Amino acid sequence: MDLRLSIRLDAILKEGWEMIRKHRDDILSAWLGKCRELEDKHHAAAQPLRLAVDVFSSQWLDPMNDIDEWLASFRREWEKRNGGLSPNQSTAILSMMENAVHEAIQSDGIVEFRVHQAIQYVFSKLHESVNASGCPEFDLEQFLSQIVSSKQLPIAWIAQLARTADGGFIVAKWHGSAADVLTEGAMYGETIFALCERILSRMDAGGMRLIPLPWGSDLLLVCAEGEEQLVIPFLLHALEQSHAAQKAVIRTKEQHLWKDAVLLFDQWIMRAKSLNEAIEYISTGFVAYLPFERCALFAYSSTHESGFGLYGYQLNNHDIKSIHEHIDSLPFIKQYIQRLQLLGRQMTNVPPIYVRHAAQGLPMKYVKQFQLESIVIAPIYAPSENRLIGAAILDCGPKTSFQLSNDLYTAVMKFGQSAGEILAKCSGGRSDLVQPTPHLSPREIEVLKLVAEGASTYEAAKRLHLSEYTVRDYVSAILQKMNAKNRTEAIVKAIRDGII
Repeated sequence: MDLRLSIRLDAILKEGWEMIRKHRDDILSAWLGKCRELEDKHHAAAQPLRLAVDVFSSQWLDPMNDIDEWLASFRREWEKRNGGLSPNQSTAILSMMENAVHEAIQSDGIVEFRVHQAIQYVFSKLHESVNASGCPEFDLEQFLSQIVSSKQLPIAWIAQLARTADGGFIVAKWHGSAADVLTEGAMYGETIFALCERILSRMDAGGMRLIPLPWGSDLLLVCAEGEEQLVIPFLLHALEQSHAAQKAVIRTKEQHLWKDAVLLFDQWIMRAKSLNEAIEYISTGFVAYLPFERCALFAYSSTHESGFGLYGYQLNNHDIKSIHEHIDSLPFIKQYIQRLQLLGRQMTNVPPIYVRHAAQGLPMKYVKQFQLESIVIAPIYAPSENRLIGAAILDCGPKTSFQLSNDLYTAVMKFGQSAGEILAKCSGGRSDLVQPTPHLSPREIEVLKLVAEGASTYEAAKRLHLSEYTVRDYVSAILQKMNAKNRTEAIVKAIRDGII
């Protein structure tokens, strides 16, 4: 599965638009009321606002099946009615309408933060759409029509071909002055050669050449007058230039997407008023604004070189909180932390770790317990303090494999920075978020379990085949590591922390 950031952001957009459609009667009433209020005051914004209401009215019945097409349709309608507005004027009108939407929905008792955030996101994309400028998206059909209409090129027509179920080829669309005898009815051939032969048999082919030209997922058939070496290089160059421009547009869109996601995530976690709230909002936010299904948040103690579970979202929270691991049991993470320490204060961005097969990097007991396959480890890093606070482990559900897109990789890294800053702020300057569980050796845990069961030093020594002196040394070490005054306190702390 190829994960893309647009999956989750598109879902948020659709959620916001569906909420607007669901309450359209109340919203329309609020908008029209605002129009009348402005008209009574003879305000210059009255007419543009009424025209903007008409734009929305034309979109009410349209669900957001194709986000890009929906936004393009909205922009076309806006330009028809309010195309003369400046960007600032358009922004003012849309802001006025958005405020009315929030008020109307709140009056119906809907106050959930994420609902209003989704509506805010809809309007932010509408702002971008109506005020967009720059390079339009590449339209292959429009490009081909322009090419064949040029008087300077020896091209009679270009046909776009499509594959049939039986592996043959048909002409899906003609561009240019193809003869009626060609365009009437379906034109089919079992092979490209057979299709060309059939076309040539129906046309006056004097001086004409048919040239198959593959381009991406499309297959073109060019009817040119004269030598193909004069036509094909130009066509390929023009297509390549258009393709390069389109890639630049896509890169810009991807950059906008991760910035959108980070902004939504920041709004979500900044509401935290305590450390516990921050931990919960961060864990839920990684799933709410990125295309993941589960999140386990961990803190890292550089003093004890260990990690411990803080919160599990869409996971058993108790199971996550009971995880306490020394960094030695996670070799690849230990190496990663050592590389970060070598960089020191030179770090500005701390990249996430993508693990295709979790069994190659995590202890098998956790891989089996949580049915892990592909995972992403997002460092929780506070750039302002140059401090690694912890990590979020993300996946797409039990036994699910996935790939990571570039925009999602960047978003995960930025989420980790935002989470690091809010946790650093909420932790009140403490070097560790919570007091980490001491790392006891397997033998020390055995001794502690026997003591908890009521065994005396003599009984514990006998059952473990050790001397009483050795058992007393183990008990002393346990008390020191757990900062406990006596055996009873050590047992209570061990049970509380899930050690025994």
